[in-house]
Amino acid sequence: MARGTKRIAVKGLICGVLFLFLAVAGTAPCLAKVSTEIKCSVCHTMHNSQAGESMVVGGGDEQPNLLRNTCLGCHSATDGSTWKDSATGAPIVYNTSAPSYGATIGDGKRFGLAAGNFYWVTQDCEQGHDIFTADTYLTEAPGNNRGCDNDSCHKNLHEPYTGSSDSHLVGRSGCQGCHMVSGDADGASSVTSWHHANDGTSGTAYIVDTAEQGWYRFLSGHHSAYTKGVSGIEDPDWEHSPTSTVHNEYLASHTLDAYDSKKGMIKQGKVMTGFCSGCHGEFHWQSSSLIGGAWYRHPSDYFIPNEDEYAGMSTTYNPLVPVARWTLSAVSPTVAPGTDLVMCLSCHRAHAGPYNDMLRWDYQNADDLTSAWGCLQCHTEK
Repeated sequence: MARGTKRIAVKGLICGVLFLFLAVAGTAPCLAKVSTEIKCSVCHTMHNSQAGESMVVGGGDEQPNLLRNTCLGCHSATDGSTWKDSATGAPIVYNTSAPSYGATIGDGKRFGLAAGNFYWVTQDCEQGHDIFTADTYLTEAPGNNRGCDNDSCHKNLHEPYTGSSDSHLVGRSGCQGCHMVSGDADGASSVTSWHHANDGTSGTAYIVDTAEQGWYRFLSGHHSAYTKGVSGIEDPDWEHSPTSTVHNEYLASHTLDAYDSKKGMIKQGKVMTGFCSGCHGEFHWQSSSLIGGAWYRHPSDYFIPNEDEYAGMSTTYNPLVPVARWTLSAVSPTVAPGTDLVMCLSCHRAHAGPYNDMLRWDYQNADDLTSAWGCLQCHTEK
């Protein structure tokens, strides 16, 4: 996330880089899983040559794993309405114009799919992860802690990781700074291409809990190579049209001891907040979050109290303000204060959104209650 008003000056550069990248990569499809209806040649090429012409979409450089396109090339669209590739079903995470689909808090701005849409980064650097270009004001992730090699695995996601303690991360940047799309060929996973793994039947939410399944949304790789990753229940439509009964489910840790060591949440694995803390760990040390009994950082992976103002919360699950569960079994349409937990994604989108700091509501504009909309979902008496 970017901060500072002067950083808006680099907005045009970011936008230009992204649009150029899309123009070169094209919009050719790439699969989240292999279907018998899709030919291998849609995504792969054997020799990158057909009649003397490059088989890479847009004529770009050769791609790893015989692929014909890049991550962004496969998961982008040249309009604002496309949310899934019509040929392959690949989810779109970057539209070249404002997304006209997905959730909204009622101000007309749309988030796109569950993690948000990188379109918003092209409008304002402060509204998303800067994964494609250098950040003018931030030299590292906000809340960067002493993670890998006494530093964050990815100080800034546009820069390839060069540390030594996690060799499987070396050279990764951009999308693959977070999403590990293939398993470990050295034996940590029996699946060498998670893009080929079955992610459940169409229309049915699917619990992803193991390396063999490719982890939740391919989020893996902080420690112990691919043996550790995030668990969750995947909405097959990536929350294109989320409701109280149709949404993602996230796992949390209900053991505060997991925060006591510098790498505790990361090594524990499976927990969404633990994954985020790989780069933003200073936001999650519960042992340093209280001064004289008062919070000075908002808690994360912390039980929502079942008393006082929290007792007035709606018990109907709101996918615009997701909670985390300390166990996963099925998609639940309810929220249970005292049992469910607040987490990073309760307030933030993972990719980008229409509001600063990737927040799910416009926190900075105090002209009406929409600026406090998210806060009021839990703090009902404020």
